[in-house]
Amino acid sequence: CQQKIPPELSRFLRNMAEAWAKEPEAKEQSAGMFAVFVTLKILGVLISLYFFLFGLDLMGGSFSALGSKGAGNLFTFSDNPIAGLMVGILATVLVQSSSTSTSIVVGLVGADVLAVKQAIPIIMGANIGTSVTNTIVSMAHAGDRIELERAFSGATVHDMFNMLSVLTLLPLEIIIGALSGEGGLLFFISKGLTNAIIGGGGESDLRFPSPTKEIVSPFTKLFLSKDKNTIKALSFGAPEALSCGTDCTKYCVSSDMSKAWKKVAKEAYETLIACSGTVSCDSGTCYTNAGEYYENSIETGRTIKGGFLKDAGDVAGGIIGLILSLVVLCGALIVMVKLLHSLVMGQAKKVIMKGTKMNDYLAILVGLGITIIVQSSSVTTSALTPLVGIGVLPVYKMLPMTLGANIGTTFTSMFAALAVMKASSLQIAFCHLLFNLIGILIWFPVPVMRKVVIRAACTLGFYASYWRMVPLIYILVMFVTVPGVCLLISLLYSASVAGGVVVTILALAAVAGLVYWWVKLGGCYKVVSQEERDARKAEIEEEMGETGVAEPKEETQAESAV
Repeated sequence: CQQKIPPELSRFLRNMAEAWAKEPEAKEQSAGMFAVFVTLKILGVLISLYFFLFGLDLMGGSFSALGSKGAGNLFTFSDNPIAGLMVGILATVLVQSSSTSTSIVVGLVGADVLAVKQAIPIIMGANIGTSVTNTIVSMAHAGDRIELERAFSGATVHDMFNMLSVLTLLPLEIIIGALSGEGGLLFFISKGLTNAIIGGGGESDLRFPSPTKEIVSPFTKLFLSKDKNTIKALSFGAPEALSCGTDCTKYCVSSDMSKAWKKVAKEAYETLIACSGTVSCDSGTCYTNAGEYYENSIETGRTIKGGFLKDAGDVAGGIIGLILSLVVLCGALIVMVKLLHSLVMGQAKKVIMKGTKMNDYLAILVGLGITIIVQSSSVTTSALTPLVGIGVLPVYKMLPMTLGANIGTTFTSMFAALAVMKASSLQIAFCHLLFNLIGILIWFPVPVMRKVVIRAACTLGFYASYWRMVPLIYILVMFVTVPGVCLLISLLYSASVAGGVVVTILALAAVAGLVYWWVKLGGCYKVVSQEERDARKAEIEEEMGETGVAEPKEETQAESAV
């Protein structure tokens, strides 16, 4: 006999059959929508990256407008190594580009305005100053405590390496220079390399354009177009007035100074009056009105030469450009971080994490290659900082890529020096390269030494995670206050040795008191309590268990540091 299928079961089976029939189509639609969303997200990342680079470029131009004349004049305060180091830091912070500051230094050395021995500390300072950009970028992660810790740790890896390298190599340079009477370790090695390579002369206008500059610059110039010639002309300083008799004053102007002047004000340059009769100079060209020309045409030169901010002037235009650049930079970073979050979660994150397990020395080469292409270590490290913040790039992998970026940024000055093939400019370019190479040999190959750099950076990141103002305070103290105070103290020695000694003792006493309070009186526990430290340690252990990372070095460094 036949039994009827209950209506409920019949409807259920019919619905199941329809669902099975539609499943391939649904899967196809789902896959198609997924591909569309991924494509749109990748496009969004590229667009936000473009605006991120635009923000960096605009910020550099704005800082140049606000501080370029001060940056140019700073290079005249380099009589002693400490002053030179602080000048390098402040000048690079002002122009937001180590390539710009080191190129100026190479030009000044080539023009015999600076000796190689004087320029070496400035180059070291430029290495420290350039790391302020990615430290600013890390502040975009202030909304999430853990992300800020990672990002600030990743950003300050750059700072810690540069500062520790300076603390190691600058004293050696000073001591060996005092004993030899000529120069230190970097000086003699670079001199040997220069003597081995130099074999011809001649000048060239050969340049290596930055692809990122070529892409972003047209859009940036709509807002602000900066004039580096003004900075270079000011860096030579005012021409010295020399007496040539009763009511007679002459100015001896070098060929390099003349070229810089001509680029700033070509028409006014034609009004320079050459010396006549028996009045002449032993070197350079003799003029009778060069001082007046410098005051009217060079000191009043405009840094902003184009864009809609030009009419606002250097100061107002620089302030507006700086505010706009920070808004664009933060907005682009927030969008890029959100999109990267959604792209790298799950399986994609696992794939990228495997990629970060590359050999450390291969990572150095990757950082080197990227920086040579984009012609900016700031762009390289700033682009990597958000990846550290979202947990894709570990801090211990950020270090070798940062070191590669440090080497890559020397390519610009080296390329320009090789094009000119002048011994002094080539030697200082070699000093820049050797500073980074020797620093890497000291602080990277040996695990114990590498641990010092990572631990210092992770300690800063730990405190930033509890006090969101730490990155801002760190930038103001380490890149503005400390260099400024040290420069003033070093200049005070020129005016009064006794006054310099007294102020130095007071400054050291203040630092010693702060260290005593922090270590002996438990100041560190007043900043972050023991309970909060234990809680963060538990969070780290929990993260290690969830991610299953066998050796999360950056987190163990943070744990041991705090």
